[in-house]
Amino acid sequence: MPVLTAIDVLGVQRFVFQSNRLRDVVTGSYVVHWSTSEKGALKDLTPTDKILLAGGGNAIVETGSMDEARSFAARYTRILHDDAPGLEVAVVHKEYKEGNLASTLHGLQIELAHAKTERFPSVPLLGLSVTASCRETGLVACGFDKDEPTVPLSKEILSRRKKKDEAKTHWEADLKDRDGFAFPIELDHLGRTMGDTSLIGVVHIDGNSVGEKITSWLKQKSEDSTADDDLVRRQYREWSQAIDRLGQEALQAVVNRLCRQVEKPAQDHPGSVMGRPKRLRFELKQKDGRWMLPLRPILLGGDDLTFVCDGRIAMDLAETALGVFETSRIPHLGKITACAGVAVVRVHAPFARAYELADKLCASAKRMLKEKDDCGCALDWHIGACRPGETVEGIRERQYRANGRRLTCRPYRLGSEKDDTETWRWLSGTLLDSKTVGLREGAWSERRNKVKAFPELVREGPDSVKAALEAWKVVDKRLQLPQPIARNGFFDDTRTPLIDALELIDLHLVLDAP
Repeated sequence: MPVLTAIDVLGVQRFVFQSNRLRDVVTGSYVVHWSTSEKGALKDLTPTDKILLAGGGNAIVETGSMDEARSFAARYTRILHDDAPGLEVAVVHKEYKEGNLASTLHGLQIELAHAKTERFPSVPLLGLSVTASCRETGLVACGFDKDEPTVPLSKEILSRRKKKDEAKTHWEADLKDRDGFAFPIELDHLGRTMGDTSLIGVVHIDGNSVGEKITSWLKQKSEDSTADDDLVRRQYREWSQAIDRLGQEALQAVVNRLCRQVEKPAQDHPGSVMGRPKRLRFELKQKDGRWMLPLRPILLGGDDLTFVCDGRIAMDLAETALGVFETSRIPHLGKITACAGVAVVRVHAPFARAYELADKLCASAKRMLKEKDDCGCALDWHIGACRPGETVEGIRERQYRANGRRLTCRPYRLGSEKDDTETWRWLSGTLLDSKTVGLREGAWSERRNKVKAFPELVREGPDSVKAALEAWKVVDKRLQLPQPIARNGFFDDTRTPLIDALELIDLHLVLDAP
């Protein structure tokens, strides 16, 4: 009887972010990709036509019998043990009869979820007699890297560094036809301006309700008496490959948008990132004769994308990636939208904590859409570090609440255009950059002292904002806010986007030609 074997990589974030060094994070991410790739750990273990799903830390493989399935699992886990120590997986086998592929796939998801919750966690016996600790992870050190012969490292870090050349080749495929440019492997090469702006943005993007769409499709196929196994198998591959392409297209769109706004280096000046406002433009770093793009992909698996970039372009690139999801069309599943979480932190802040914050912000945007029954895209962000274990709601309550009013409108729907109010595109295109009412354009750009007065005014309430606006208009009638906050800076007298805009006024670089 044929058997389906499902593989799910566990603790991806914990594994990837063991180290705070970007080069180890990038290589760890590649190891996760390699572990469920047809050209990676699955290579030579099973024919390609027997792989229904491979990528993003998940795989589903067909075998002819339970003995074959167990043999495959034994060989596969041995490869992981040797080449990816520290990476854990859950493996489930399920037999099926001809004609029941769809229902078996659905049941396999349930059994895999149970296996993940019921498993006994690994409790390795560390080296009791070893006195040296790994500089990166704090685990038992067992050797040295040839590039750092005095730094003791654990087997987990040493094993991933063996794949650093493969990881470099894997990611730089996204830089085809971009001669002279490279993704950096050091955070200091992401474009930071010493003495001025030294912030990075960790951007996490995840599709909305993808699991629900897949479950609905499987139920439909299970109930469809005309859906034979070959049809289910073909359509399963079609939508799974389309989701993989969607994530790849989002990353490629981000790379293309950034590269279009890079002024090419010349003999008299280095390359720089263009955009508006001009004062936020910045120069690129050079390493080994190549110009480092202020962008580094970290994780890419299906509808899940994470990258780190210079903090000034984080919001623009997040919007670019969401724009790809906004226009997506996946065979048999339909449109897949996404949410983005952007954590803007200091360059050498703990990387794992920054990613955790970005993940929480992405979840915050998802909750907002679910509460509003909105099927679009949304994004949320936070600038600066947060307390360990603090929730996004806790941050907002502590920093953005006064006199019973919300001093933020985050998270924001992406919005269709800049005239669609209380959306990200309205905030960026109108409240910040409108030629007539934008806070960093036109009349407001000449009255920076009045713009800086808004945070204190909004904490006092809409009446204070209204009174200040009326007084300022006596001197300059051009000082106006956009609709529908033109009267007092608040939506319905309960929430304001002004502090959101002011936090971005000297940080958000729009990658558009001036």
